[in-house]
Amino acid sequence: MVETALLQKKINGLLLLCFENERPLKGTIAALDWRFDGHFTRLLQSQILTGRAGEALYAPLRWNNETFHFIVMGGGSMPSNGKSPAHQKILNQALDLADRLKLEPLGISSQDWNLSENEETSLREKRNLCILN
Repeated sequence: MVETALLQKKINGLLLLCFENERPLKGTIAALDWRFDGHFTRLLQSQILTGRAGEALYAPLRWNNETFHFIVMGGGSMPSNGKSPAHQKILNQALDLADRLKLEPLGISSQDWNLSENEETSLREKRNLCILN
């Protein structure tokens, strides 16, 4: 669904989440890593991206003569139960960065960010944000 939204130009950018203790990558960032020939894995291997809490990385990537915009936020350590905790502070930082970069409309995976139904509704109302599952 994320890939379709990007290719159909329903979104101009995507907010991603990366954890410092989650290798190989999982979730939306893993699917996009495959599509973009391992770009995010290479960023991790070179330690440009680490997944530390609060880390922010802007990655404009070209594919099929189009530029796709990604904001990757570090989520810190993934809990041992494998369920991503709510990351409201990190999400707010990502949204502030997207505002400064003037990236709209944006996509976000409700599963990756562990958004509640109320949070999804609030984000849709406040911003031009596409909630993807």
